Order: sequence, then C-alpha cells, then structure tokens
Amino acid sequence: MSTAGVSILGLQWALWAVTQTPADREYQGPEGVPNKSGPAKAAKPNTDVSVDDVFGTGAPAKPPEAQKPPEAAKPAAKPAAGGELSMDDVFGAGADTGSSEAPARGSEPAGTTTARDLELDDVFGGGGSQPAGASTGPTTTVTTTTPAPTDKQVDAPAGKQKLQSPSEQILNKTGGKLHTRFRIISSLHYDVDRAEPRKISRNENRVEFYFAYTPNKHVQVVGEVDPVLMGTNQSRELDDLASQVYIQRFHLESRAAYVALTDIAPGLDIKVGRQIVVWGTADKFNPTNNINADDLEDRPLFTEPIANQMAVIDYSPLRDRDKLYFQGVYIPLFFPALLPPSAAAGLKDPYAETPFANDRELAKITYLQEDYLPKNPKLVPRVFGHVEMPENKFTNGQFAFKMGSRLGEVDISASYYYGRHDIPLPVEATTTQVHALNDPTDPPDGYWFRSDVRLIYPKMQVIGLDFATQVPFLGNMGLWGEAALIIPEAKQFHIDLPPLPGGGVDVTPNDDMANPEAFIAGPAIKKQPFLKATAGFDYTFGKHVYVQAQYLRGMINEFGAGHIGNYILGGTDLIFFGRKLVFRAFGMVDLPNNNPKGKGPSGVIAPALLFAPPWGYVNFELGSFALLGGDKTYFGQRATGSSIVYFKVIGSF
Repeated sequence: MSTAGVSILGLQWALWAVTQTPADREYQGPEGVPNKSGPAKAAKPNTDVSVDDVFGTGAPAKPPEAQKPPEAAKPAAKPAAGGELSMDDVFGAGADTGSSEAPARGSEPAGTTTARDLELDDVFGGGGSQPAGASTGPTTTVTTTTPAPTDKQVDAPAGKQKLQSPSEQILNKTGGKLHTRFRIISSLHYDVDRAEPRKISRNENRVEFYFAYTPNKHVQVVGEVDPVLMGTNQSRELDDLASQVYIQRFHLESRAAYVALTDIAPGLDIKVGRQIVVWGTADKFNPTNNINADDLEDRPLFTEPIANQMAVIDYSPLRDRDKLYFQGVYIPLFFPALLPPSAAAGLKDPYAETPFANDRELAKITYLQEDYLPKNPKLVPRVFGHVEMPENKFTNGQFAFKMGSRLGEVDISASYYYGRHDIPLPVEATTTQVHALNDPTDPPDGYWFRSDVRLIYPKMQVIGLDFATQVPFLGNMGLWGEAALIIPEAKQFHIDLPPLPGGGVDVTPNDDMANPEAFIAGPAIKKQPFLKATAGFDYTFGKHVYVQAQYLRGMINEFGAGHIGNYILGGTDLIFFGRKLVFRAFGMVDLPNNNPKGKGPSGVIAPALLFAPPWGYVNFELGSFALLGGDKTYFGQRATGSSIVYFKVIGSF
C-alpha cells in the first residue's frame, strides 16, 4: 500500500519551522552579542548624479564610510531617584549599549556593530538585518564603514597604536573601498530526546570569506565563498572508508557573487549575479518573501535564504528614495529548498498526515492508517521518492515586482511574485508488488511492495502587502504585518493501492458494501486561493529586557487551501553587561484546531545563552530545543525529529 508516499508534507516540517537557534552568520564578535533593529526603515542616501559624475570630470565622490545613518527617535530617559542604583549599575550598560531605542531597520552600514534592540533574526540567525548583500528595497548599494575601535583595545599601553583586525587594516589601507569579513564557525548538535540512540547528530565547521569592493560611487563588486566541512562520518560500507567523500564531507557555498551598478541614471540601480533578495517586514516568517529558496537543512539557521542567479533593477524617481521606489527581479534558474535530513524519513512514514484537501479522501486514508495497515503490515511498502525538477529554460524563469513608499512613520509596500513553491509535493504514488505474499520465505529487505512517489514543485502566484512602523507614544513599540494571497496551480494526488485479489482494498468499510478500490485520487492542491499572514510587535524595556510576539497563519511548508494552520510565537531577551551576555527564551505553540480532535496543542520551547567575552573576536552560544505535544500533534509527532542541545563558537577577524 502506497500511502507512505503522501507524507512529504508530514509534520516533521513543523520542527524545522520553529526550532531555530540564535545563530547569526552576519554579526561581528568584538562588540558583544549581536542584535537587530526595529521594523522601521531608514531613508535612503541621496545618490543622484550629474554629468560630471558619469564622465568622471567632477570632484571625487565621498568614500562610502562618510555616509552616516540617521538616528532613530529616542524616548526621554526615566531619571533614577537620587542615590538609587539603576539597572545600568547592576547589569553594566557598557559603552556599546547606547540608548534603549534601536536605530531604524536597515540604517546601519554593512559591517558595523551598533547597539540596537534585538529581533527575531537574532534568535533564528538571519544575519545582519539581511544576509550580506541582500536587496530589500529601492537601492542595491552596500555601504561600508571603518570599524570603530572595540572594547578589546582598551588594554593597549598608553601612547601605542591600538591593534586592528585584518578586516580593519584592509579597509583602512584601501581608503574604505574594500570591506572584508573573515569568520570561522564550529557547531555541534546532540540529540537528547525522541532519538534512538542519543547521539551527536551534526557537526559543521565553516570558514567564511566575504568581500565588497567599491572603487567609486557607481560600481560595487561583491563575493562570498564558504568552505564547509561536515565532521560526522557517513561511511557505511567497507568501500566508503577509501573515500574522503564519506569520511570528511566537504562542500563550498556562496551567498554572493554579483556586480552592482548604482545610479547609472538618476535613481536607477542594477545588480546582476548570484545574490539574495529578501522581502517582507515581519521577523523571519515572511509569506511575501519567495524569491530565494530556503535553507531548511540546518535548524539553527532555519529559512536562511539560498543565493541564486538573478537580475535586480531598482528605480526611485524621487530624490527621497523612501517616498516611492520600484523593484523588479528576474530569476532564470529555479533553485529548490535544501531539505532537512528528516524529509526522506517523513516520506517513508505511512502514518504521517496526507495532503488530500477533501474530507472524502482523508477519511479513506485515515481508515488505512489507523485500522487497515496495522492489521496488515506486509502491505507497508518500501518508498522511493523521485523529484521532477523544472527544466532550465527561460520559460521556467521566475519574476517579481515590488512598489513601496514611506508614508509618515509607516513603511508600506505591495508586491507580486510568479514562480514555484520551493518544497516538493507528492502528486503520484505507484505501487509494485516485489515479493509474493504466499511465499514462505520473507523478502531480503523486509518489504513485499514498492512505492515510487513522484514529487513536483507546483507553480504559484503571490500578491503581497506589508507594513512596518514604530509607535512613538508607546515608547517606540515596533509593529509590523504582512499578508500574501497565494494563487496556486491545482494538482491531483493519485495513490495506487496494493493489487490484491478482488481488485484492491475496501477503504470504505462502514458503508455496508464490499467495494474494493484500486486507487485513491483527489485534489491535493485546490485552485482556490489561500492566505498566509504574519503580524507582530516588539518592545524594549529600558536597555535590558526585550519582548516580542507574532501571530502566524501558515508555516513555510504549508501549501494549499485546507492545509494552513495558525500559530503564536513569543519570547524575551534579558540583556546583561553591555550586551556581552544575553539569556534568551522563545517558543511557539499551535492553536488546538490545527491538530486532531482531542489531541490538544503542541509546541516548542527554545532557551539559549549567548556570551561574548570582553577580549573580543569570539562569541559562544549554548541552547536547546524541547518538543512538546502528544503523538499526531503538529510538533509532537515522531516525524518532527528529536529534541536537541547545541553549542556554537564563532571567531571573527
């Protein structure tokens, strides 16, 4: 019986949708634990050009580091009572902490470390306000700045020159034209629950080399290459021990390889090459963000975008670029999401949730899973998944458009995307009998049937709206929201039933009729449009307590009307010693109607401790993910994987 093929949409994805660590590939070490800004966006720099700028007869342009980001509004500080200790006295505000209010999102030049409020990307590892070189709005330039001396330099003897990191030296020697980043990241995951046996499940060692060369105000060349060594041995056969491919798994990743041309005409920027474009105003869960595929393989960096080849055109007709801007993106090559290791196991689970959209087909599958299969274990097939990738043709390219504006204190934008869902969905499961049921000997692999599942990447159109703002009369509380109306390509799901005598399996035993069926078929994806949305707020109490909450309609894996759930996410950061030490606790719970009747809610709790030693250049992270919920609940089902603890060390220079 091939019902195992339906479970690629199984609940294992739920874990990957919430169990993210506070890993962040973009932050620098010396200034303390990384942090993020609030949702409001800064005004774009004036980059209008004259004829002299184009033909090179005018005065030389100011180096990028001369541009200063605007400061966010700061609420009046509450005076402490005379002689009383303040929170700063107890917890150590530190020079890098600054005010309790964050600068506007996106206002910090790339490569700087600024004291700001934390947001969800810090928890889940988004990197900077976006990945290095990522496009979010009307401009594609990446401003660089000469790093300020860090706390590690205060011990230098008087009269001697303060030490600089290699990145700082390169930046200074090139007059601010070449910004570099070098990092070494080593992480370890250990399964502590829902795993037999308990073991080290992941060991990644990564070296990051990033550069952005800006010879003048019109040209920028950006690249990043990351050699990655996976430390877990994958050899299973004797021949494997003669291959480094299995013993030391090594690969290269690249998050950027593009050329940016800025102000080639007034307000017009073009960026071509391998890059990342991130849309949306919510934290981490962005239903309007569909241009880059998602990296779901490493839970601490869940939904980190995967760079792809594309052309990005930004146009801002007004001098104040925030007032009106347009962005167009064309992606000639489809790139799929990088799936977690549990994806294949989920596909082979005959008891996982199915993607059928109608109650009639769901009732048949429920009978098979809860009654028929447990009584007939020989009918459980060995499952093989076969993914159909779109051909690399221009007609299979993806494109997107965005129009945005800043109205007072509110950033707002509308967008359109035409492309594909980046997680494969099953549309057909073909069953073949490979061993006779009446054979007295058991099959060598333990299976009497084989199921071949065909998976595709369905097409979709996405119409999106988003906004972000800060509310001054509520202490600059950040508010954001975004919604995506998704118009999918309709798809049927066809499952072969075992070719048994009589024509198949009677999957409707309660109708008082013997009517065996050879297959089950029905809509997996209806043509009906469906809505995904995120809305949330964050607030910082003084300099030491940060809170955030979000409502989510639809996880990243959920696709199609009838398959969309509802979730609540919340958490807090307790910030100590000038952001050198942060205790973080975030969690998510699904609403009861997401699960079968009587099963109740389920959820995940993710505490973490982040520490940046005072000597700089290094950060440590220690955290865990605990899965809560009973069997067949969204987060409690076996297919979601194991509960883990993790440790990460990051060196920057």
